[in-house]
Amino acid sequence: MIRGNIFENWNKPCYIARVKEINTDEEGNQIKICYKPEKYSFNIQNASGYLDVTEYGEEVSKVKKAIISMEYNNKIKEGDIAYLDGATPENETEDTYGINGNYIVDSVRPQNLAIAVYFKKLNK
Repeated sequence: MIRGNIFENWNKPCYIARVKEINTDEEGNQIKICYKPEKYSFNIQNASGYLDVTEYGEEVSKVKKAIISMEYNNKIKEGDIAYLDGATPENETEDTYGINGNYIVDSVRPQNLAIAVYFKKLNK
């Protein structure tokens, strides 16, 4: 028998490290300095559907999407580093927060009753 909110059954743990500042190295590459990652539990699914495919094209296979509660409004921002698919911030220190992240928060879209968050896989 399923108890509670049925959608919580598909929630997966994830971590999100908010970006503190962005620096540039000598070669012009951006280096993100992050705060300590926070643990969340969201229902994260692969992006699919006509609108997602229209927006991301062939890269839709590298995109995941979560519909989350409005209570997270302004807690997750575009550009933040996410740890999905079992990735964790294990063994990270204050100087290396975000190094094990495998996705970036590509888009945060407030809806009427929820927020749609799109995560895009990082090329490592």
